[in-house]
Amino acid sequence: MSEKYHLLHPPLGGPFPPERVAEPTFDLVVRELERAQKSVEIFMYVWRADESGMRVGEAVLAAAERGVKIHIIKDIGAIMCEVIEMNRKPFFPRKIPLLKRFFYKIIGRTFPNTFVEDDHDQELGAALLAHPNVTVEWVNKTHTKYYIFDERLLVTGSINIEDRHQDYFDYMLALEGPQLIQRLRGRMQGDIPCDLERNVEFVCNSHRSTGESSFEIKPAVLDLIGKARTSIYIEVAYLGDPEFADALVEAAARGIRITVLFSREANIGNDVNYWAIHDLYSRAPVEVYLTDTMIHAKLLLFDEELVFTGSCNMNIFSLQKAAELNLLIQNEPVIIESIKSLIAKRIASSKKVNSGEELAGFNPIISSLQQLHQKLNPN
Repeated sequence: MSEKYHLLHPPLGGPFPPERVAEPTFDLVVRELERAQKSVEIFMYVWRADESGMRVGEAVLAAAERGVKIHIIKDIGAIMCEVIEMNRKPFFPRKIPLLKRFFYKIIGRTFPNTFVEDDHDQELGAALLAHPNVTVEWVNKTHTKYYIFDERLLVTGSINIEDRHQDYFDYMLALEGPQLIQRLRGRMQGDIPCDLERNVEFVCNSHRSTGESSFEIKPAVLDLIGKARTSIYIEVAYLGDPEFADALVEAAARGIRITVLFSREANIGNDVNYWAIHDLYSRAPVEVYLTDTMIHAKLLLFDEELVFTGSCNMNIFSLQKAAELNLLIQNEPVIIESIKSLIAKRIASSKKVNSGEELAGFNPIISSLQQLHQKLNPN
């Protein structure tokens, strides 16, 4: 019997140019929290105590008060971003060891100053931690982002629970069908083999309860690059994995058209980002476009017909260290055409790079330290 599911809201996003572009995602999440009857699972990297974080948190608490069982899987390492960036307030209160606070203070010097003052606090997060219908599982070295409502609806992609995504380029997808949720769980546990020929497949980097780890995304990406026939489009927040770059250079050498949409200034790791794109630009005839909007997306489009998107960046941390969740989508013309239309708008609003000098403004020492931090990954 064929699977019975359908894709919803492809992609979840707002108006263009960006104007609270994450709002449709949070609208859907809150609406589904209000509809939930039995269970909600939230797997999240950053969850900040700001307007968006409070909005989602209030809906989670209301669902728990109705008797819905809430399971939250929250990354510990993301606390570094939560205490260094924006309002510096994690949604969930958690004691940070002295040595870790010292490390955050040092590493914070490599981050742009994005401080935003507000009146939010952590009381709502504390209330969720104490609620009998809420369980919070703390995990490490993960970057996955998804919501599962009543084992029937999955919302996943690259948007964290925080305000700054309202001004970013991101992609989120909603997929409905209990068979699809069952496949996701089987894929994450390693019980079902990966099938890149499926119309919709989950490709996972997983740290399993058995203590084993599985990193599928990088081999899948390299395979897709190697099989590309005409074109590869890249729109990701962070670059830097050497094998990914080498594969693109080889693809360009056999005549594949490669286009990269790149942030003029990333929120973190800007120097290693520019080092990576400058290196690629100097080795292959790639087209690079710069946008003033922060790209937080993690999307590759192959031959105008296969989309690979989710939480995984093309840097060392995501491809070699972190638990990630990506979707491979093909033979689904509605969603692919929708994404292609959005890509065209983003390219049209950006500026093409005409010289490698435009990409050479990085500090080689800082870029090396940022790359080293990913390799060591002390979170």
